[in-house]
Amino acid sequence: MSTVQFAGFSRTNGSLKFRTANEVKRIDVLRKLGDTDVVILQLPSDMSKNEAAKYVLANLAISYADFDTVEAKTLLASIIKDDITLAWSKKTVTVKKANKIKISKRAAEADDVKLTPKQAARVRDEWNAQHAHLSYDGK
Repeated sequence: MSTVQFAGFSRTNGSLKFRTANEVKRIDVLRKLGDTDVVILQLPSDMSKNEAAKYVLANLAISYADFDTVEAKTLLASIIKDDITLAWSKKTVTVKKANKIKISKRAAEADDVKLTPKQAARVRDEWNAQHAHLSYDGK
């Protein structure tokens, strides 16, 4: 997880943006790109972007007194992810398409075992007993 050392706001084309940085040089870069009202302060410790947004929201009135706090609170509320969402997103897995398995005809036929009807019924009963939790009665 990446961390940031600075957090604040800038205004681009009239809209307020939440900004994070790891170097003071970022303030100059934002100004060169045309951002106005650039206010970025150093955080007390390295934080994730979500933690930085929470910290800025908690210290909005003290550290960012010149900003429109209503607009800033609305922006931060849309950025901050709650801990439940973060916990869920950490469990999200991207599934890739499985490769086809190549198997020879001889190997495939080796798994086919000839069973008598009585043996097949016994194997089926054992399988059903082991997988009873998967069945649906529909009653």
